[in-house]
Amino acid sequence: MELFGFGPHLMIDGYDADPEKLADKDLIYRVLDELPEKMEMTKVLPPSVYDYKGQTEEDEGLAGVVIIAESHIAIHTFPKRRFISVDIFSCKDFEVETAVRYLTEAFGIQRYETYLVNRGKEYPKNPEEARMILEGEREYLEARIA
Repeated sequence: MELFGFGPHLMIDGYDADPEKLADKDLIYRVLDELPEKMEMTKVLPPSVYDYKGQTEEDEGLAGVVIIAESHIAIHTFPKRRFISVDIFSCKDFEVETAVRYLTEAFGIQRYETYLVNRGKEYPKNPEEARMILEGEREYLEARIA
């Protein structure tokens, strides 16, 4: 995917992950502490990890975030459901495969889905390119509506 605008936002939904790892507050902290460097990003603050009490036991888990100069990385785990959700948002390009490989190994993720979107299409990194992209999207939508 060619990147443009403000930057990439990678979302990972991980299934059949190791429930013990998903419940390990120290592991989540360590992942949030190490991942920015592995992705050549800059931590602004140390990671924070919190217990989350859901309305049911299945909805309980941990939530963690690290603020990076490029934006943020957030992790939400649901050990009883063996599910993890990760968001990596950055104003600079990064190796998606590096992040996915590191996270799947760290949490024992067996299956996953990824979504990669470009945020801030009109962010003025290259105004002419942004204008062309938006005009193309508008033309496409107008043709579908007509």
